Amino acid sequence: MIQKITFLFFTVFSLVLSAQTVNIEGDPYAGNPYATITDAIAASTNAADVILITGIHTEPITIDKSITIRGTDPLTDIIQAAASAVSNGAGSRAISISEGAFTINIENLGVRYGNDPENGGGVNIDKVTGFVTLNNVIIEENYTAKNGGGIGVAGSNANIVKCIIRNNSSALDGGGMIAAPNNGSGINSTVNLTQSLIFNNLGRNGGGIYINGNNNFGNDYLIDVNIENSTISTNSAFSASGGNGGGAIFSASFPWTSNTSVGNVTLKLVHATVYNNTHAALNKSGLQFGSGAATNLSAFNSIIVSFGDDVATKALNFANSNTTDVVNCILGGLNAPPLAIIDDVAKNNQKGRTANQSGLTGALTDEGGNTLVMAITDGSAADDYCTAATGETIPTIDQRGFNREGINDAGAFEFAGTLSTSNSISGGLDVRIFPNPANDLVKISGVLNIDLVRVYSILGTLEKVVYSQKEIDVSDLSSGLHMMEIQSEGQKTVKRIIIK
Repeated sequence: MIQKITFLFFTVFSLVLSAQTVNIEGDPYAGNPYATITDAIAASTNAADVILITGIHTEPITIDKSITIRGTDPLTDIIQAAASAVSNGAGSRAISISEGAFTINIENLGVRYGNDPENGGGVNIDKVTGFVTLNNVIIEENYTAKNGGGIGVAGSNANIVKCIIRNNSSALDGGGMIAAPNNGSGINSTVNLTQSLIFNNLGRNGGGIYINGNNNFGNDYLIDVNIENSTISTNSAFSASGGNGGGAIFSASFPWTSNTSVGNVTLKLVHATVYNNTHAALNKSGLQFGSGAATNLSAFNSIIVSFGDDVATKALNFANSNTTDVVNCILGGLNAPPLAIIDDVAKNNQKGRTANQSGLTGALTDEGGNTLVMAITDGSAADDYCTAATGETIPTIDQRGFNREGINDAGAFEFAGTLSTSNSISGGLDVRIFPNPANDLVKISGVLNIDLVRVYSILGTLEKVVYSQKEIDVSDLSSGLHMMEIQSEGQKTVKRIIIK
């Protein structure tokens, strides 16, 4: 195995701190001293350490300290628990993140083939009182005999950003993900799902997401789940018609021990697209809530509908929710809607709308960015829809990271949004492209290693993807302005380029 370690030094006044960047396998970082990811984690003594992953590693790992695990492309740089997917709960999960006040970052990686008898088949985050951030991670084809086929988050704080959670399953609840508080962590926990896609997952209840207020282990504490600029589509809950259901999301809130009149689960959707999720009972197919205590629910600038022209299937069942606000939302078939909120003209909601009426194209497509999106059509009901003030901080970008225009569209996708020129990751890259304007070749300077370059039209259409090159052939691009997104070691920046 090819191995290497590089030491980076940072000086603060008279104090010298060292953090190590460790490659595990393959070019361009040959010469690594660690045979496995586990060995590299064990050797880490600095929270600023970075382990660089290339290639496919069949190695279940445990992370028990603050660290960054980083690949370059989640389609090629993969941590897998086994050589292939099996759904019997007889193996192990891919990544276990154990108890502690850690700051952990997992970036640009695929996670697959977890096959675990416990919770969190692909990734399990248990009682982490710092923050775990998953950024540009694809979690797929994982299984658990319990809850959270793709990912489990218990009594922990987590940011799930630009991620894809797809084709996972659980024998019990939360095919894509389960989130719950846990008294053992001693904290109120927050799970933020941002610019992400939850697609084609299967669980008994909560096909996409199961939020469990955890009456036995967690209702001394609160859990907030915030879904922003994300799509939840084509997930299924397989319990019989008398089961809890929730093809998209099932939330089981319980009386908060400190104030038993308040449910301990809060769910907020901002610029979300929830589409075509299913359960045997039509009124439990989309968002569904348990009866232990009301889930505190709010939704802003979102589309929540069933498939095609279907309104018989309930996209949102408000029963057992404490709905605090709904503004600028296009909603499909509803059960027990809070009409004082939904029908308030000032809040600008539509109910009983179909997916076709809202303008959803009905297919996930690559419109740029890290994840596929459910686009809307020009001039449709969702286009330039969000005219009412929400009182919330509304993101200025969409699921792809493209700028939203003057009047925001409903849902996660902004029609005619333009590629943002701001850095997607804090710090960004100090890079230069030349010549600019260009005829045929452009060169990139100011960065050591290029992971990939994406070129977009000014309207956001992806035109070209190039890997590991500092010279880019642009002779096949049309004349005019284009946007070039440059990624290197977990950071990215966007530059304008003019083609003559």
